[in-house]
Amino acid sequence: MLQPFRESFALLPQYTEPIFYLALVPFVAAFLVGLYKHYRLYGRYLVKEATRHAGERLKALLRYGLLQAKVLSDPFRGGLHATLFAGVIALFIGTCIVFVDHIIEKFGGKLLVGDVYLALESLLDFFGLLFVLSVAILLASRVFRYPSRIGVRIQYTLVLVGLLYVGISGFLVEGLRLLLEDVPWSGYSFVGKAIANVLSYLGAHSELTYGLYVILWWSHALVALTLIAALPYSNLVHILTSPMNVYLSRPAEHIGKLTTPFNIKALEESEEVEIRLGFRRVGDIGWRDALGLYACTDCGRCETSCPAYEAGSALSPRGIVQSLRSLLEKGLGDRDVLADGAVKEEAVWACTTCYACFWNCPVLISPLKYVVEMRRAIIFEGKMDERVYPLVSNIARTSNPFGMPAYERERLIEELRSMGAKVLPEDGEVEYLYWLGCAAFYDPRVGKVAKAVFRLLREAGLSVGILGDEGCCGDPARRVGEEGRFQEQAYGNVEKIMALNVKKVVTHCPHCYNALKNEYREFGLSADVVHHTQLLSRLLSEGRLRIKKRLESLAVLHDSCYLGRVNGVYAEPRHVLSAALSNRLIELPRSKEKSFCCGAGGCNYWYSMPRKKRESLIRLGEATSVGARMLVTECPYCLSMFDDAARVMELEGFAIVDVAEVLEESVFVE
Repeated sequence: MLQPFRESFALLPQYTEPIFYLALVPFVAAFLVGLYKHYRLYGRYLVKEATRHAGERLKALLRYGLLQAKVLSDPFRGGLHATLFAGVIALFIGTCIVFVDHIIEKFGGKLLVGDVYLALESLLDFFGLLFVLSVAILLASRVFRYPSRIGVRIQYTLVLVGLLYVGISGFLVEGLRLLLEDVPWSGYSFVGKAIANVLSYLGAHSELTYGLYVILWWSHALVALTLIAALPYSNLVHILTSPMNVYLSRPAEHIGKLTTPFNIKALEESEEVEIRLGFRRVGDIGWRDALGLYACTDCGRCETSCPAYEAGSALSPRGIVQSLRSLLEKGLGDRDVLADGAVKEEAVWACTTCYACFWNCPVLISPLKYVVEMRRAIIFEGKMDERVYPLVSNIARTSNPFGMPAYERERLIEELRSMGAKVLPEDGEVEYLYWLGCAAFYDPRVGKVAKAVFRLLREAGLSVGILGDEGCCGDPARRVGEEGRFQEQAYGNVEKIMALNVKKVVTHCPHCYNALKNEYREFGLSADVVHHTQLLSRLLSEGRLRIKKRLESLAVLHDSCYLGRVNGVYAEPRHVLSAALSNRLIELPRSKEKSFCCGAGGCNYWYSMPRKKRESLIRLGEATSVGARMLVTECPYCLSMFDDAARVMELEGFAIVDVAEVLEESVFVE
C-alpha cells in the first residue's frame, strides 16, 4: 500500500519551481529593506535590551502576546482576533514545516510521510478554516458596520481582503488538486476533499479545472507574497512589533513612576550642564518609544477608554500615537509636531494621565508617555499655554500648586495638634508620619477628611505625627512636565522624612501615595508608605477599630486612578465600606481597573482645557443612574471635583464623602 506523503509543486508545469523562486526575489528584497528600516530605528537596541528582566518579560509576552489577555477583554472582536492569530501562527508553522520537508526532499529524505503527514494535513485544514471564518467575519463587520472606535481604514480593509483571498484560494487549490488526482488519504484534508466533492458533483471539466488550478496556485502565492512584502510598510507590521513592545513593557519599575531624564544633584556636581527634555520633533523620540508607535494596532481601545476624549476635549490618545507614527513613516523627523499641528498643544494639556489608555491597550503602549514628554519639552522651553502658566508659577513661587502662602497651613496643623497629633520634629518620635498633602492644608473640605483619618488612627491607638513644614510632594510638578521642580521637592521632603527616623508613612491622597511609594525611592526614601484605606482596613481586621453603627446609605465607590488602576488597591476600601455600611456596596459599571477618571488628574484640577462636558459630571451621572445616594471617594481631588459637579447638577440629598468619613461615622456614635 502506498504510504501517504506530501508532494511539492504537485501537478504544476515543469518549470514552475525555478520560476517561483525567481519571482520570490523582489518580494523578499522589499520585505528585507522594510525590515532593515525598522532594525535601524529600534531593532539593534532591542537586541541589547532583550536579556534584561527576561523572566518577568517572558511572562508578560506569554500572557499578553500569546494568550491575548487584553485582546480578549472585547469578547466579540477580541475573540475573532484571537482565533485569527491562532490560525496565522498555525499556518505559518505549517508552511515552515512544508518548506523544510521540501529542502530535505532535495537530499533524498522526506519528513512529511505517513501519520505525521496526515496529522499535519488535518491540523492545517482545521486552523485554515478557523482563519478564513475569522477574517470573513471581521471583514463583514468592517464593510457593513464599522465599529466606531476603529472607523474607516481602507488599508486595513484591503489587508483583510488579501488575507481572506489567501485562505479561500488555498482551500480551492487543495480541492482542485484532489479533484484532478485523488489519493486514498484525501479525507484527512477534509476541507479540500469537501470542495473536490462539490466540484465533482457539479461536473467540473478536467481541462478547465486544471487551468483554474494553475491560475489559483499562482494568484494564491503572489497575494501571499505581496502581503509578506508589505508587512514592514503596513499595519501588518504589528505582527512583529507588538510582541516586541509587550516584551519590553514589563520593566522592573512601577508603572506609576515616570522616567527620570536627569538628576539635579548630579547636574550640580557636573561641570558640563547640557540637558534636553522631552521632544517636539518626532526624530528626537528614543528607540523604545519609536517601537511603541509601530506596535500600535490602531484598534481604538485607548480612545474609547480615555476620559478626556469622552468629555469632548481635543485629546485622542490614538490620534497622538498615529500622528507621530505617520511622521516617522514619512521621514519627517525634523518637523515640530506641535507647531505644525500634527499634535494639538491643547490635547497635550487635556490629558489626565489616568493610565486608562495604557491599561486598555492590548499591546501595552502608553500614550501618556508621549504626552508627558511633550509637556516636558514645552515647559523646558517656557512656551506653555497661558492657562497652564499659573500652575507652574505657583509651584515655583510657593512650592504648592495652589499658590497659597506657607502660613495658611497653620490652621490645620493647630487643629490636629489640639486633637493629639505630634508636630514633628519638635514633639519627639512617632510610629506613623501622616503626610497630609497640599489639598488638606488649603481646602477646608479636604481638611475634614484629614481630621477624620487622624481621629480614627488615634482611636486605634497609633502614635501619629505630622510635619510642621510639609512641602508639596511634587506630583503636580512632575505630571505637568516641571521635572526640576519635582526633584527639588522630592529631595527636600526625603531629607525631612529620613531625619525623623520614621519607618511608616500614611497619606490619604493617592497622588502623594504614588509619589512617595514609587517615585521617591530613587531619591532616597526607604520608609513604608500606605494609603489611609489600606491602614484602616488592616486596623478593622485586627480589631483595633470597632464598628458601632452601620450606615443605611446606598453607596457607590469611585476608584481613583492613582490608587486603583496605577497601584492596584481595590480590596481595602471595599472592605472598610462593607464593614461600615448595612447595605451592599453598589458597583459602578466602570469600576476597579475600568474606573472613569474624575477629570482632575494630569494637573487638570488647576487649569481648564475646553471640553463639551466635564468628566466629573459624566461620572456623577453614572453614580446617580445606579440608584446610589452616596458617592464615596478615596482621593481629595476626586472629592472636590464631585462636590463641584453636584452643585452644577443641583443634586439634593446626595452625599459625597471620603472612605474615612464613612468609617468615622460608624465608629464614633454621638
